[in-house]
Amino acid sequence: MERKPISAQSLIQNNNTMLKNYLKILLRNFARNRAFTLINISGLTLGITCSLIMFMIVKEELSFNQYHSKLDRIYRVGHIDYIDGNEYPGGGVPLPMRAAVAEDIVGLTNSTLISHEMYGLISIAGKDGSIQYYEESPELVYVQPSFFEMFDWKVLEGAVENSFKEPNMAALSETLAKKYFPNESAVGKTIRLNKQKDLLITAVLEDQRKDSDFPFGLFMSMETKGAESGFTRWGSISSNDVLFVELDESTNPEDVDAQFPDFVEKYWSKEEREERTFLLAPFSEYHFDDRFGTFSRSASKQMLWTYVAIGIFLIVTACFNFINMSTAMAVKRAKEVGMRKVLGSSRKQLVVRFLGETFAITLISLLVSIALTERLIPLVINEFFELEINFSLLSDFSLILYLLGVLVVVSLLAGLYPAFVLSGAKPIYALKGALDKKGSNMTLRRALVVFQFFLCQLLIFGTIVAVRQMNYFTTVDMGYEKENIMFFRMAENDLDKQKLWKSQIADIPGVKVASVASHPPFSGSVMGTNAYYYTNDTTRQEIDIQFKRVDETYRETYGLRMLAGDWVTKSDTINQFVVNQSFLLKAGVNNPLEAIGETVNVWGRKYPIVGVVEDYHATTLSDAIEPMVMFSDAGENYTVGLKINAARTEEIVSALEEIWLGMHEEYEFDYQFVDKEIAQFYESEKKMSQLLTSFAGISIFIGCLGLYGLVAFMANQKSKEIGIRKVLGATVASLVGNFSGEFAKLVGLAFLIAAPLGYLGMTSWLQEYEYSISIGPLIFITTIIASMLLALLTTGYRSLRAATANPVNSLRDE
Repeated sequence: MERKPISAQSLIQNNNTMLKNYLKILLRNFARNRAFTLINISGLTLGITCSLIMFMIVKEELSFNQYHSKLDRIYRVGHIDYIDGNEYPGGGVPLPMRAAVAEDIVGLTNSTLISHEMYGLISIAGKDGSIQYYEESPELVYVQPSFFEMFDWKVLEGAVENSFKEPNMAALSETLAKKYFPNESAVGKTIRLNKQKDLLITAVLEDQRKDSDFPFGLFMSMETKGAESGFTRWGSISSNDVLFVELDESTNPEDVDAQFPDFVEKYWSKEEREERTFLLAPFSEYHFDDRFGTFSRSASKQMLWTYVAIGIFLIVTACFNFINMSTAMAVKRAKEVGMRKVLGSSRKQLVVRFLGETFAITLISLLVSIALTERLIPLVINEFFELEINFSLLSDFSLILYLLGVLVVVSLLAGLYPAFVLSGAKPIYALKGALDKKGSNMTLRRALVVFQFFLCQLLIFGTIVAVRQMNYFTTVDMGYEKENIMFFRMAENDLDKQKLWKSQIADIPGVKVASVASHPPFSGSVMGTNAYYYTNDTTRQEIDIQFKRVDETYRETYGLRMLAGDWVTKSDTINQFVVNQSFLLKAGVNNPLEAIGETVNVWGRKYPIVGVVEDYHATTLSDAIEPMVMFSDAGENYTVGLKINAARTEEIVSALEEIWLGMHEEYEFDYQFVDKEIAQFYESEKKMSQLLTSFAGISIFIGCLGLYGLVAFMANQKSKEIGIRKVLGATVASLVGNFSGEFAKLVGLAFLIAAPLGYLGMTSWLQEYEYSISIGPLIFITTIIASMLLALLTTGYRSLRAATANPVNSLRDE
């Protein structure tokens, strides 16, 4: 009998029917095992969401500055000072260095000096004669014409090439141009800087890109700064003055580095030549440059790889959780497998079916993860990480590739083992509700749970250490008072205004004492120089110091503690010094009383030491306390500090605002509290501890899901054993104890692996701080107890349910 060929339409109808049938069975299985399905979707969704967020963060951080066409040929010039066997890197250069480098260093195509101003007051005269004031920070920067040759910064209107060769020329970003001159062109207009200098606008430039480390909006010609600064002084280096060079195609950075020793010998004294060296740092790594710093926010590549590792670990943990849950359900589906095999299904067909189920669960989890990530990025992630991530699925090809990769890899990683286990069941055993004659080997499932709890305990350990170190930051004795002390910077600094401020502040109710100084004790700005300590008229010792300009009430305002002598007296000029303990340690003086009356020379000014204060932390706890010299020099003081009665804070702030408006109406009043200022310097550490806590919580949740899967599997596998034990007189407590002992062993094994690795990792992190906590036994004990409690809480309900089941139901199976 001749067979009729199957038409294409019939083939399509048959395929559609098979697909509908498959989907019905898939939905039926999901509905029948709702708890199993929800647990797997929850675990995979959490893992995929975390990995997707980490991917977006790493992708965004790696994109910074990559748009510059000459990226691979541009290098930043940094320096390293070697003092007392220590390295002190810095990103600043002397102002005349650009011209000298262009003349003396071979292999350069171009070079440019950038001088960043942290603050500026812009005033613009209106057509009606009124004046508008704008405070800008950190928009201001002095640049040379070569800046626009080396870096890609689009000119929207006007020109900069020739005009920036002259002083008092400026260019505005598009945003500032619209802000200063709405509804008209800014080119040709004049603005005034700091009420002193008129600047002619010659161009309007595109706004700073979100993936740029140059936060500039107001560009001024370097000649403007040169007219007032003098580009001949080699002794002064500021971190705000940065030099970039462009290498020609045949020159390597090592070739340039090799020329710097001769360059230093030409322009620096013998003493400085022995302490200083210059080197190049690639602009492609500028965003991650923690040695020399950046103009904005730098990122840590070590943290990026940590994000990558966390994302991978969480998604792998979610896959392991899926495997545990799937194999736990395998016994329930054994009869289904047996029946399908009896009716003719091959193992390949069963593998494809079970992989299809895994693919469907993964796809659902992926879609939920995309929705969650799209909401979390603008609401939480961007603000937390100080980024501007744009989650655009349809236009981001790399994101699409990543999601497709996750879908395939997770489906295979999570689904292959369960699919082969289920499809490998022999019909004779499967129809009796078992996978094989001996029962499934649990070694792999135990190993998966150990891995999950290894990761959990690693994160718990790290979280405990990070949180304790954060608590140490906030509770350690800094050497001065932190509570109820506020400070602000005067807008304009002169002796008359200093005296006026102090006299008016003295009349404010609730102000206990006030001081006018260069900086509070703790400050992000550290000023340093070298001093000479004289033991007699001819013998002196050179000491590298930090210094602060203070007044007669500084000690009382900030609560510094005297060890010997007296505080400085009221004076407008330097005439005496107060030093700290570290200064005496460098000078070899053990008794503070012995230093009183000895002479110190700073900048050629020789005056006696009148007092010694206890060491205090002038910077973060990552830095050692350095020798400190304090003196009165009122002409350079611009920070007003007040010790106040906290109950009258609002009243005091209102009074200060009123005084401020009377003196500086064009400036905005801004104040801070010392304790809040200190906390801001540990913001990255605070975020790290919050991240670890979040990831530890997610990892614990996923790990507990996997543990629940294992106990469910054991309860199914050992149902007959439990029934027989109960018939023979075993108590519920003993049965639960057997289960608990099994999991305690797994958690204990995970701890043995996690504890030394956690200790090594967190010890390495703590070594970044000169002052830190010690990792003692309590941290290890807390980690293992927390892990054990989580394991017992997770397994307790399922173990109790198995132990209290009626043995009749489990023993009548056959």
